[in-house]
Amino acid sequence: MLAEAAGRIWDIYWGFFSSGKTIAVLAFVGGFVVIASLLGLRGRVLSRSAITNSLTTLALVLLNLLLAPAVGFAAGKMLALYQSLGIARIPDGFWQQVPWPLTMLIAVITKDFCDYWSHRAMHTRLAWPVHAVHHSDSHVNGLTTFRVHALEVLLMMAFYILLLTWLAIPAELVASAYIVAAIHNAYVHLEIDIDHGPFNWLLASPRFHRWHHADFPPAYGKNLANMIPLFDMLFGTYYKAGTCGERMGAERDGIPANDPVKLMLLPFRLWAEGLRKGMHAARLRLLRRQS
Repeated sequence: MLAEAAGRIWDIYWGFFSSGKTIAVLAFVGGFVVIASLLGLRGRVLSRSAITNSLTTLALVLLNLLLAPAVGFAAGKMLALYQSLGIARIPDGFWQQVPWPLTMLIAVITKDFCDYWSHRAMHTRLAWPVHAVHHSDSHVNGLTTFRVHALEVLLMMAFYILLLTWLAIPAELVASAYIVAAIHNAYVHLEIDIDHGPFNWLLASPRFHRWHHADFPPAYGKNLANMIPLFDMLFGTYYKAGTCGERMGAERDGIPANDPVKLMLLPFRLWAEGLRKGMHAARLRLLRRQS
């Protein structure tokens, strides 16, 4: 049984890295992020803080790549469970009748709607320990888009499976939507002050997203949309302000900024601390009742 599971994980791992399309997408998006980050240079972008944070992000990328087979394996199990429920889906032939640009637009919008709710879920008490890894970056730039925990990737996949599978949009257009989203996600993390004026409701800007990363209480849990701020406006999480001069990061929660090992272990540490506090509070309540 163990050998079979190990073999399955290896198949996923090998399939992930042997796919020419996967390599091309990773190279394209990665190249864009590097170039865009360089174009977005400001006076302090090559400071020790910037370099240290960027190297930590790259270390997390490598650690996540090692965990990619396990994430893929778990996502496959979730998809199989979803399919076993027999939930109705749009017939495969439906999208062949729709012009592909419109289908592509629908894929981008529905993905961002799903991302909004998964992002909102990650700002709840239970899932914050996972998402806190992304917010640990104290020098937000284009590379910050890759600073995520493997568990966050898995959580997002769960939302995609639950909310988007029934659409049955062709795989190639789904992949294109992911590429568009990845490039835009790198753009909004750039260390540049760009605003979209009258189109702020339609497309997120670096200024819009910088407030989301600010260590500034009024902006906590705000500006959650990855691409379309209209979702924040509709659901009460929009924070509109001018240029963001606040510090970045999540030091308020004692989260390390530049230790990749501690960051990978962070969710488990925070969950354990939360459990201990909860048990301690429960004991205190019990003692008060007995006294």
